[in-house]
Amino acid sequence: MNFPMLGCNRFHRLTSEARDRELSAPEEHFLEAHRHACQECRLSEHSAGLALNMLQMAAIEPDVDPNFDTRVIRRLQVQTSRDSMRYWSPALVGAAIAGISVMAALQLIARTADIPTPGPRIGEAHLVQPRHSFPALELPKPRVR
Repeated sequence: MNFPMLGCNRFHRLTSEARDRELSAPEEHFLEAHRHACQECRLSEHSAGLALNMLQMAAIEPDVDPNFDTRVIRRLQVQTSRDSMRYWSPALVGAAIAGISVMAALQLIARTADIPTPGPRIGEAHLVQPRHSFPALELPKPRVR
């Protein structure tokens, strides 16, 4: 069973601080001595260094594009607008169809009021024509004496 040495916590703290500040000579001496004595801390420090190097290589440069933020925000606004149109477009199409139907009905009502109705108007005389025409009857001529 491997028990951590008494200085493992101090070693990890100092290796972390070494990235942010310059260590004193006694701290550097402690780190070197602990590295040679503790294989687990040596492997842990090596793994942490590899992970940090990979993160640094994958980091985006801050001066990539000065308009990057503006472009991202604009794309987000455009996508939001497109999504809202997809949501509301069936309702807008339905409303347009209903509006066109109402306008067509109003036009038909207005036109039927302008069409003259067959038949007499109130107060006007009109000639009644029979619906069926009958053949003319020939009456015998009276005899003159």
